[in-house]
Amino acid sequence: MQKSIAALKQHHANADREAFFQELLDVAPGLEGYVRNRLGNAEHNGLIPSGLYTTDDILDDVFLYAYEHFSDMAEDESELRVMLFQLANDRLDAIIREEAWHHNAVSLEAVLEDELRQLNEIPQMTTDADGDIVMVEDLDDAEIEPPEPRALLLEDSFEDEIIGQLGLEGAVIRGNRAMEQLLARLYTELPAQSRIIFDLWTRGKLSTDEIASVRGLSVRQVQDVLNRIQRRFESLIAHS
Repeated sequence: MQKSIAALKQHHANADREAFFQELLDVAPGLEGYVRNRLGNAEHNGLIPSGLYTTDDILDDVFLYAYEHFSDMAEDESELRVMLFQLANDRLDAIIREEAWHHNAVSLEAVLEDELRQLNEIPQMTTDADGDIVMVEDLDDAEIEPPEPRALLLEDSFEDEIIGQLGLEGAVIRGNRAMEQLLARLYTELPAQSRIIFDLWTRGKLSTDEIASVRGLSVRQVQDVLNRIQRRFESLIAHS
């Protein structure tokens, strides 16, 4: 029997919820980062009120459910890891449905189809007078509109995860503020559903099969999204 599963059974038998919850974090080490990203993105896009939900809130809900339904949870660590992501994903989806008054009933497949078209449109980049990398379209209205705030930088660990997963040239990006801003902007401007898939792949370290299971999609759909995101990042980074 796998070590973590044995430990979980022992903690559950001892009614030690704190130790049980900590063991679940060890089973799914990317879960916390995934939840944090999705909450931050939902707040940024106005889908949920700022500060109303925390990462710990979501994790507590997920872990409590796993504790109370432990007999129904998988006894294989890999399967349990995917189940935990599914529970977090379902909880986050439910919160966004409840809080986003403008949420519509368009199917996820239809949304993804539209997003794939957007991902094919590679915006052109240039450098402004201050040497910052900007979208060409941002310069068109520079004389009549104030410039947009510069992109926030991603947290170091997430930046490293993106660079590693996409196979980008870390030496070219790390320490170069303009390139780091570009990386942050490329991430924040990903379409919403595509960004969730990307988060599961980068933060969650899930495989395409596991992501498909968590999001209720086909492996082909997941791979198509990731391939297009890869091409988008590579193209813009290479031409900046």
